[in-house]
Amino acid sequence: MIRTKDLLDLLLHRQSASAKRLLAPGPNDAELHMIVAAALTAPDHGDLKPWRFLIIPDTSRDALADLFAAAAERDTPGSGDKAREKSRNAPCLVAIIARITPDHKIPVAEQYASVGAAMAHMLLAANALGYGAVVLSGARTRDPDFKAGLGLDAAEDLVGFVNIGTLGEAGKPKTRPSLDDHLRVWTPE
Repeated sequence: MIRTKDLLDLLLHRQSASAKRLLAPGPNDAELHMIVAAALTAPDHGDLKPWRFLIIPDTSRDALADLFAAAAERDTPGSGDKAREKSRNAPCLVAIIARITPDHKIPVAEQYASVGAAMAHMLLAANALGYGAVVLSGARTRDPDFKAGLGLDAAEDLVGFVNIGTLGEAGKPKTRPSLDDHLRVWTPE
């Protein structure tokens, strides 16, 4: 069982790492399965499981690079080569896919909150295993051809990619928001 102090330390000190600072090795298969298993414990009102995850193995990185480049070219001609590089920034990539059920008694906002919680669990699990991690998204996640190239159907949303790897050089400690700016006590008028 994890000690409360260790868990709170992980939560209070977690921060995203630049994908460019994520080096090999990334998680092995057993670790990656634990990271995804952690995502499956996210709160899920209605037990809808509004997510799925797509591991992008090294053998698929060239095809992913082609998708990145094509999406970038559609958006900004001449930007394909730079976008191609992004497919190889981190040694491990996992696509986060939202499978939202519209017109369900569970509101869409709650379903997306569940997807976000699953993503946060992945980041925390990666950090707990000693890896750096970050979620990256961008315009390509909304590009219909890019999504289709990954095998998503029209009803699915590509939320982003969790990038995981061994943290190279340490980044600057993150400045945390002030509790005073984000926490109030409600008192009825």
